[in-house]
Amino acid sequence: MNPPPVHYVSREAFAAALRNFINDELPRLHPKVKEKPNVTSETLLFATGVIDSMAILHLIGFIERATGRSIPPEKVVMKHFQSIAAIAESFWEPPSAP
Repeated sequence: MNPPPVHYVSREAFAAALRNFINDELPRLHPKVKEKPNVTSETLLFATGVIDSMAILHLIGFIERATGRSIPPEKVVMKHFQSIAAIAESFWEPPSAP
């Protein structure tokens, strides 16, 4: 059973969660990611080699769990995953009103 999604109240909070995932969790999940890559919101994830074709699968899984939504195949393109800022811009949505 999947845990319920976390509804980040701001794009900045979502970006911080992404940064923590990439810096702390991804190196444990994908051995090709160097330990503690110290990415920032503007680090070019593919250009610097932090994310590769396998690591992006873990990243997509994190985003889907964090947002509670599947990423449609047409949105799995480089422009949406270039940096943490691009990911947050592409996939964060404000929480719905109750």
